[in-house]
Amino acid sequence: MAHPARRPPCPQCKRRRQRLRAHSPFLNTFCMPISRWGFTLCAIGALYAGLTIPTLIAAALAGAAWRYA
Repeated sequence: MAHPARRPPCPQCKRRRQRLRAHSPFLNTFCMPISRWGFTLCAIGALYAGLTIPTLIAAALAGAAWRYA
């Protein structure tokens, strides 16, 4: 049984991940899907609760997580 050929990651994403991993172990957690969706749900929950500052913080973290995904 032949395995399908995997496409290599795009060079820009690969460079971004390598640069991110090289500089900050904390930001490496943003590469995981759980952090992307978790921060997004936290931002939506804070927005729904009417909490301005936590909404902005969670949205900034979610944006960073989606950017470095």
